[in-house]
Amino acid sequence: MLKQLLFLLPVLLLASCAASPVKEVSQVLELSLPEGDVVVDLDTHGGFHGDGESCVVLAFAPETGEALAVELAGRSNWQDLPMEEAAASVLGSICSLLENDGLDYTVPSRGWYWYLDRSPEGYSLDVPHNCTIAIYDPQGCQLAYFELDC
Repeated sequence: MLKQLLFLLPVLLLASCAASPVKEVSQVLELSLPEGDVVVDLDTHGGFHGDGESCVVLAFAPETGEALAVELAGRSNWQDLPMEEAAASVLGSICSLLENDGLDYTVPSRGWYWYLDRSPEGYSLDVPHNCTIAIYDPQGCQLAYFELDC
């Protein structure tokens, strides 16, 4: 029995140290997100280089979602929808890659988006290799967060 507990201890420690999707999204977007539900949490990252795609969709109660909408509307790094062509193209690629994992996402007609191209210097800006996109739908009170790493 003691051997089994000693074997499980490292696993439990690693699991307890792992950040929740809400905390990860909060940190990257530099937002203090309200309490919400994780509706989607997909991640295909893996392998030696950690390449892959991920999507987290968070749903908020109407009153907290409204407060988040007010905050995002006042931030200069969040743009009004519809998205610029480059960001929309990348988002389309991420969504099509995650369709096989069960993602069914439609960009809302109203709201805000945040886009960051994290590609290393010297790579073509026409095709980002690493980027992050977030979209907030004020009508549905949902924040969708996407990452592409290749």
